[in-house]
Amino acid sequence: MTDGTTPGSVESGVGSIEPDPRATENGAAGSLESDTAAPSPAEAVVLATALLADGRTPGLRAEDPWAEAGRKVLRFHLGKMLARVPGVIAGDDAEEVHAMRVAARRMRAAWRVFGDGFERDARRRYRDELRDIGASLGAVRDLDVLIEILVRYGEHRSGRQRAGLAPLLAAWRAERESRRIELIGVLGSERFAAFVADYRAFAETPGLAALAVPPHSPGLVRNRMPATIWGAYQAVWAFDDELGTADLATLHQLRIAAKWLRYTLEFIREPLEPQATALIRPVVALQDHLGEQHDQHVAALLAREFVGTSKLASSEEKAAGKFVGHLDQGVERLRRTLGSTWRPVAASTYRRGLGRAIARL
Repeated sequence: MTDGTTPGSVESGVGSIEPDPRATENGAAGSLESDTAAPSPAEAVVLATALLADGRTPGLRAEDPWAEAGRKVLRFHLGKMLARVPGVIAGDDAEEVHAMRVAARRMRAAWRVFGDGFERDARRRYRDELRDIGASLGAVRDLDVLIEILVRYGEHRSGRQRAGLAPLLAAWRAERESRRIELIGVLGSERFAAFVADYRAFAETPGLAALAVPPHSPGLVRNRMPATIWGAYQAVWAFDDELGTADLATLHQLRIAAKWLRYTLEFIREPLEPQATALIRPVVALQDHLGEQHDQHVAALLAREFVGTSKLASSEEKAAGKFVGHLDQGVERLRRTLGSTWRPVAASTYRRGLGRAIARL
């Protein structure tokens, strides 16, 4: 629910709801074409089961070659993504969309971490494909989050106030259904079928599109990952000096940085244990705090926009105004309390723990 960014950004959580880029140019963007039908829900489960057969985690090891470690992560999360296709198509549980989006996002993160181990064309093509799939999933998920915020708010209000919010809720639900239909079209398209077939072959073929490692160059997880982890941490720690005066745009950038640190640590979790879980937990708390703030801010923006562009009764305008005010107060409260989740990540004890974990590689 809280995995997102500012309106209009590529890495969006709850943001502006943009047209699906895959719905243009004959229904898809990019270069993949196929006459193959997209996998049915049952076929998607079979594919997912095969991809996840090695275990419940990607299973990275410190001695893995860099590119092949990335391939493990990509194969694992492709399986996790495909496993959610039946639930997304059925449409009975909004969490299916969320889980599928998370899997697609983790694959994009894996390309960010391990991408320099692969040929440029493969890296660019697969990242573009995953970005477009993620946009389709995100367009639905964003509205799920907005609806959840509004429904949760209404649960603690009078029947009259809930009635006043009904036009806003109906509009968001209608938009959600429209986006869901577009998403189902994407998952049933030849383009998605081509992506799954091509990406699965890549993820299951050792050495495919991997760059050769020059002699005497770091090419293993144990000698490449330490710098990657520290770089991800430094990108978060760099916000320390300006956190007290940071505006929402800056806090959004911090949230993105925290997300990359989290994913990097999660990818290498097993070799970093027993410290890994203790290192990941405070980063998740920080990300969730910033995510909740972002979601409430965007919900307020979109609710204001709805009021400004809709013909509403005075009681409906008043109810929506109270909702917006509630969200604005929540944003400020979360800003004031950010230090409680920031300090554990910025502390010297965190860096010492990170150093000890890295030394295990």
